[in-house]
Amino acid sequence: MRRTFKYILFFLLIAFTAAFLMTSSLFNIKTINVIGNSRVSQQEIIRLSGLSYQQNVFRINSKETMKSIFQSPYIEKIKIRRGLPNIINIDIIEREPLVLVPYVGSYLFVDSKGIVVEINSSIADMKLPIIKGLKFNTFKLGEEIKVENKLQLTSVIKLINEIKKTGIASEIAEINAENILNFKLITKSGIKINLGDDTNVNTKIPLAKAILQDLDSKNLKGTVEMGHKGNPVFKPE
Repeated sequence: MRRTFKYILFFLLIAFTAAFLMTSSLFNIKTINVIGNSRVSQQEIIRLSGLSYQQNVFRINSKETMKSIFQSPYIEKIKIRRGLPNIINIDIIEREPLVLVPYVGSYLFVDSKGIVVEINSSIADMKLPIIKGLKFNTFKLGEEIKVENKLQLTSVIKLINEIKKTGIASEIAEINAENILNFKLITKSGIKINLGDDTNVNTKIPLAKAILQDLDSKNLKGTVEMGHKGNPVFKPE
């Protein structure tokens, strides 16, 4: 009998505590912090989240809140943390556009996984390479670009990730991916690179970077042939 009473008292205590946490104004949201964002504003993320001040922190459905924030194609990962008694922290990891893809007078901003994060007709302030030669009919923001040749997209993603890793994306003006057996790069200084296919691209791109630095230092223009076996060959203009 005494043990039963203890159990009842214990559950009543839990119920009272839960009711207090869910209804007390002490736990109403007073601060919403957004951490890690740079492209999507704090105001936009809060708006998408649907969170409101004076809402109880324990009444928040984190899964629904994250689902709402994911409406922004720039958002890749989200973590929501409660800071008691009245703070909500939203940790954001954003997608980073790496290349531009021409599309009906505008450009698609595409990240390292082939995800379209934005469409814009103005690229005046962008320092990203333009990819030509991709064939596709439509796209959807926040999803992988649907090119006709899946192997082509796989090769392009592999290439642009290596370009990002090597740190020369800002030096590349154009990537022609029409022929996946011979990717063609054009730098902003006018040097052409015939890269060949994506075989050993992890060694080709760092080598191309070193060659470009050397040619730029000598103010030379021309074409670098890298699609064959053996050492690269430079053909001056």
